Amino acid sequence: MSNPSLREPAIMNPLQRNNAILYNSDGGAGDLTDDDLDLVVVALDAPSSFRRDPNSTLVILQTKPTVLLTSPRVDHFDAQQLHNFEREDGQGSYLPYRLDVRPSQEFSYLNAKNKLVALKLYSSHEQRIKFLVPHDGLMNSEDMEIEDLDFTLEEARHLHVLGAIDMDSSVTIGCAGAVLTYLQRRRATVSVSGDDAPSIFQISSVEVFSLRGTMFVNERALLSLQVIESESHPSMINKGLGRKSSSKEGLSVYGLFQRFAHTPQGRSRLRQLFLRPSVDLDVIRERHAFVSVYLRPENCDPLNKVIKSFKHIKNLHNAMLNLRKGVSTGSGKIAGFKTTVWATLLAFAFYGIDIHDALKETAGGHDVGLHNEALRTLEAAQLFKVGRMIQEIVDIDSSEEQGRTVVKPGLDRELDKLKDSYDGLSNLLKKVAIEIAVTVPESLGIDVNVIYFPQLGFNIAIPLNDRGTAAYSGSDEDWELNFITENRAYYKDFRMREMDDKLGDIYGLICEKEIEIVYDLAQRVLQHETTLLQASDLCGKLDSHLALVQAAGYYKLVCPKMTEENVIRIKGGRHILQELTVPSYVPNDTFLMGGGLAKNDSDQNSKFGPSMLLLTGPNYSGKSIYMKQVALIVYLAQLGSFVPAEKAEIGITDKILVKTSTQDSVSQIQSTFMNDLQQISFDLKQVTSHSLFIIDEFGKGTNESDGIGLACGILKHLLDREELPKVIAATHFHEILENGFLTPGPRLQLGHMEVQVCEEPHEREDQMIYLYKLR
Repeated sequence: MSNPSLREPAIMNPLQRNNAILYNSDGGAGDLTDDDLDLVVVALDAPSSFRRDPNSTLVILQTKPTVLLTSPRVDHFDAQQLHNFEREDGQGSYLPYRLDVRPSQEFSYLNAKNKLVALKLYSSHEQRIKFLVPHDGLMNSEDMEIEDLDFTLEEARHLHVLGAIDMDSSVTIGCAGAVLTYLQRRRATVSVSGDDAPSIFQISSVEVFSLRGTMFVNERALLSLQVIESESHPSMINKGLGRKSSSKEGLSVYGLFQRFAHTPQGRSRLRQLFLRPSVDLDVIRERHAFVSVYLRPENCDPLNKVIKSFKHIKNLHNAMLNLRKGVSTGSGKIAGFKTTVWATLLAFAFYGIDIHDALKETAGGHDVGLHNEALRTLEAAQLFKVGRMIQEIVDIDSSEEQGRTVVKPGLDRELDKLKDSYDGLSNLLKKVAIEIAVTVPESLGIDVNVIYFPQLGFNIAIPLNDRGTAAYSGSDEDWELNFITENRAYYKDFRMREMDDKLGDIYGLICEKEIEIVYDLAQRVLQHETTLLQASDLCGKLDSHLALVQAAGYYKLVCPKMTEENVIRIKGGRHILQELTVPSYVPNDTFLMGGGLAKNDSDQNSKFGPSMLLLTGPNYSGKSIYMKQVALIVYLAQLGSFVPAEKAEIGITDKILVKTSTQDSVSQIQSTFMNDLQQISFDLKQVTSHSLFIIDEFGKGTNESDGIGLACGILKHLLDREELPKVIAATHFHEILENGFLTPGPRLQLGHMEVQVCEEPHEREDQMIYLYKLR
């Protein structure tokens, strides 16, 4: 390693959120580019495979690691797949990395948390502060031992690190621990002489960032805004161990859109859109253009045709995997042809052609990139050719009846002869049974049957008597007892043995012949595997975007104007969830502008405006709903959806940070107020001039004077920044304004949620009427 200043990035949990942790070994290394780094270590841990989720591949392409650490839970992908992503991403290829599969213990959350605490990474001003956790109070302060003080310091370090690193994701933190373990192992094995030895693999800073081109949003913000919200499934069948998922999507924004996605890959792709809103203006405008085209009245029929076809489309990744394994009956848990690989492929080919035809009928579709990509991909998949191959060989009706893949007649003469013989067995068995019945005494009054078992051959079936033995065992010693069931005994005689020799293997021969033909069909279909999988993924992408189209029409959403200016201008904005739960909803306007100093101008059509909106108002007046409403409109706009408003102009927001009330938990060592401080500390470290920062009644978890001071100090700190973020804060601390701690100005706008007070109400509950209007 020629460069002693090594930057060690570790991307954690890319499949659930865009969070990553960057380990920098030297303060000046931040000026280096990726190509200047000698060692880049990336750790990945996720239960799902690379092949089904491209985000892990995107992480690798963006970080370009020299060492990739993975847990045994992660499936690895092939070089061809990475090459395909390189071409799509447009970043070109790079030298291969070293893959190192590490034990699961190195990805332990608890061990990783302790390693991060042990780094003792503090800012210069934080190093001057002694941060202690109060003792449990069972001894006097003069009796406290040094060991007890060390214990409180250790707890304090755990609490302090929560203000700098998002600890919500156990997978993310576990990957950080894997990288730190790797660096410790390298430090122990590399022998370095001289004064520079201690600086090798030294961690000096930790940074949280997101995948390039995506908005930063953590789990706390997702839950606060109800973007994604899982709840326990009400069906006991879907609970418990052994189930892939014991929860379902609750009342959430994603849940409103999910109902319009009809394919498995479409629902998965839609969830990824909701977890990773884009910050690329071109990508966002392209998605808005797609929604606009398919909302045209003349495109109603093509849209309905595509949606109807998507209801029959399945994800081909599992089907092609089974095809390579030689399995053609799907999961095997449900009998019937409809679960086989061939049924899945045939339905995909048939309805894929319908989708292609419907897309060609779409007016204005040629102006949309995804529309043109869909046409090219479906044409390249040669769906008609694949479907015809399957339809010419597979007998659909017989396959559904027998629960296996049956080959059509006329393809193989020998197979047809065997099937004819097999179909004639019924008459043969009846004839032989009559011959045997003649030899049985009439006085016994029993029925004699001859039954063919593919594994056991031909057998004479004799009913049992009251003693549990066969009512008849043959007229001579030639009858041999084969086996006994609950009500019958099965024998073989010379006739049965003769038929075994001639026809006993007929069913096996038929199956072997059909397996050969089906195997040849599988090899021919696998020649189209790449294009078919691309078509399957494209259907998921198209389905997810059409879900945005259907939701826009159903919930009366409008297309926002995306701009490069750092502005949020909304007219008649609504909360997409809240308006579904109330008889009527009162819309409100918003105007915020981040960045440099804004001029005091009351005209909202002006180029300048406030950067911070400070809200007051009684409880239940709609402050929290209004703040979340603004955040959700920005969030929906940047994932490519239309928004619930009369009109909206949205500038690119790189982060949405939400600080709302914290729930108590006895499992945490910190108090509710301490948790609030950690969250606001983390958010202040992340906020930029292009961020949207929501602060809901911060400071109410402690005594009033301290809460006023903290709330005022944070708001003042944000107002004093040269480049202001867009901030919406709500508070009940009117003393902040009454005592002149904060004064309205170019950067600060005051607002309140309007209420009407009735001096002489007829009923007590009519004293105050909430109007839910921002003034």
